[in-house]
Amino acid sequence: MKRKILGTLFSVSLFFLPLSSGQTQENSPLDSVLVQARVSLSALAEPHRVPLNRTVTFTVRISWEGDLDLIEIGDVEEPVLSNFDIVGTSTANSVVEIHGNKNAVKEITYTLRPKTLGMGYIESVGLQYEDKTNGKTHALKTQRVGVEVIAPVPDSDKKRGGWIFIVAGGIIFAGCLGIFLLYKKRAGTKEKVEENPQILEEAFLKELKDTVNLKGKDRRESFTILSKLFRKYLSEKFGFSALEATTEQLLRFLESEGIEESIRRKCETLFRKADVVKFSGQEAAQSELEEAYTAVESIFESHMAQAKEQIRKAEEERLKKRKKWKGLKV
Repeated sequence: MKRKILGTLFSVSLFFLPLSSGQTQENSPLDSVLVQARVSLSALAEPHRVPLNRTVTFTVRISWEGDLDLIEIGDVEEPVLSNFDIVGTSTANSVVEIHGNKNAVKEITYTLRPKTLGMGYIESVGLQYEDKTNGKTHALKTQRVGVEVIAPVPDSDKKRGGWIFIVAGGIIFAGCLGIFLLYKKRAGTKEKVEENPQILEEAFLKELKDTVNLKGKDRRESFTILSKLFRKYLSEKFGFSALEATTEQLLRFLESEGIEESIRRKCETLFRKADVVKFSGQEAAQSELEEAYTAVESIFESHMAQAKEQIRKAEEERLKKRKKWKGLKV
């Protein structure tokens, strides 16, 4: 199942309206209501589709206007990411006054680098602030933002400014030729690396083997790690919030994705046993742990084979186009 969710600007705002003694808001005339403070929180991800070897800019914007002394703004939660890493952050603050009204703005910008092909998600970002007129704390929250990670694009060659004039004939020529050949070799190596991105299932298979110990004494811990790892995989692979989903929701999702019934039954055993282990502290049997491990491993390997086949076909198509282009060029 593929889902394309455009990164869109989401914002929520709350208004505070003072009420005079003995008077309700409904009974006040509209033109006599004074807006004392307004707080808004928004999030924007750009671009909506990003190549694997490019970055996404995610901006969180907090603004409040009116009587700024009435509002105490808390810290913004760091975004929870799926299929992205944070590689840079920056902040900016400003306060302007327009017609006697103050407007404060704070922007936090994150530079995100995608990890694998498919959908990437930025979970909702929360903010708390205090209304000093009554001491109450309020919360704002953005919505989840999705960005599609597509195949990498080749880097454009950087043009070197100017030419080096020949001063010593053959020596300079030989040196320039050597530098050119070395640059071409490195550029070719970089292109090959970009044309063979890491497959999601390969990373999860490695993590499965590194973190789940089938021979360990604490099978309850191994079962918990296995369940969380598989839920994380479902989230990144299909864009499904598997980390928060119930067992029934997970099973319905696996069925909708066409997972074989035998594998689904083993997954059901895994999820239900994980629930028992989590909430009752009951120890898992060795056979149950091994069966659940095999089911998860089978799904990883099956989907990895499908991904490799898709990459192989894409590479064949790319080579055909390149040969066709070369023929036209000749």
